[in-house]
Amino acid sequence: MLHYKLQIGCMVIVLLVLVLYFRERHEQKNVKRMMCFERLLIFSLLYFVLDIVTVYTVNHLDTVPVLVNNSLHLIYMWVIDRCLLDVFLYVATMLEVPITTNKWKRLAFLPHYAGSLFMMLTISRIEYVEGAISNYSMGLPVITCYLMVIYYLCLAYYVWKKHKDNLPKRSRVNFLVCFPVFVGAIVIQMIFPDALITSLAITSIILVAYCAMENAASCELIQYHEEVIYAFADVIEGRDGSTGEHVKRTVAYVGIIVDALKENGIYTEYLDNEYLDFLLRAAPMHDFGKIAVTDTVLQKPGRLTSDEYEVMKTHTVRGADMIKTSLASLEEPDYITIAWQVARHHHERWDGSGYPDGLYGEKIPLCARVVAVADVFDAVSQDRCYRGAMSLDESFAIIEQGAGTQFDPLIAKVFLQMRDKVEAVFYQFQEGNNG
Repeated sequence: MLHYKLQIGCMVIVLLVLVLYFRERHEQKNVKRMMCFERLLIFSLLYFVLDIVTVYTVNHLDTVPVLVNNSLHLIYMWVIDRCLLDVFLYVATMLEVPITTNKWKRLAFLPHYAGSLFMMLTISRIEYVEGAISNYSMGLPVITCYLMVIYYLCLAYYVWKKHKDNLPKRSRVNFLVCFPVFVGAIVIQMIFPDALITSLAITSIILVAYCAMENAASCELIQYHEEVIYAFADVIEGRDGSTGEHVKRTVAYVGIIVDALKENGIYTEYLDNEYLDFLLRAAPMHDFGKIAVTDTVLQKPGRLTSDEYEVMKTHTVRGADMIKTSLASLEEPDYITIAWQVARHHHERWDGSGYPDGLYGEKIPLCARVVAVADVFDAVSQDRCYRGAMSLDESFAIIEQGAGTQFDPLIAKVFLQMRDKVEAVFYQFQEGNNG
């Protein structure tokens, strides 16, 4: 029983993850990643069972027939390689690597099939060695299994190195913590084959994958957070005579802009997936500070006086302060920074004549420059308490005329190039309101 304690303990942990995962499975959204994780769970459990069985058979060579022992070890080694293949597939899917292409299919599956065939053909050359802790297997099939493990570790590392920016920073840190444990357990097992600690490697990747990506409770918490933000933003926008859809349209326009910037290779040093996610989540909070502006100013039907305008301008500073005060202990620092920058600086102008800090050019944070274009376009294209809506042609002309003075010229240019998509969003909301 001494030889099986680690394997049984690891199997119990993975079984617990399995129960938690399937209990929350209906909350998951990414179907492709779900399938990869579920395969990994199934093969890891099969691995633990076979690990326990082969530990028994290799330590009872006098009672277990050679054919049975060889067959069980063949299946066991195939499952090890299959687990490593699924680890690679999960990492690739998580990093949004197109593994369905012929190139990746060949890199991922052909070595597995070739290695499995070679192990099957050479299984008669497997050797059982007496170790200090436990008996263990060696020979050509085992060496082939080790080579396959090394191959998939290198392939996963290559994909990680090239595409890690597609993963949120928090998940990146989790996997970086897990990687030394995973590789360390594999290396120790190769150097000391009677150590029998491979199960630690599989368990570590399952735990980190679940905690970092597959825990529906944390995903649900983020969703609740976003719903509260939208509800609060709608209340604030409703105070100044907006329809309540301003926030949703602005976020939709922001999404169009950042996708176009990325496609055109503009500001790609900033626009990784985490930045885009944080920006889309921060955009609804750009006018949070209006909650601190009095109704007499916010709902005034005519032009504001200079004193009233000064009061209105304070919504940027107050909104930024509210975000830092209320969310600092609840959210990731990078997200708070982006939300703060959006709230404080979305009324800065490219030529430096904006407020509250008179920033100019690229000194204005990129997130605020993006939101500025989306916010102004939506503001002028909709009815407000102090004026009627401009036509779409007039609204696009405002952005065009402001390029290089009010707006970042590159962002304004991209926005104008995406006119068809912008109009589609505009009319979609129009139909929703009419319906």
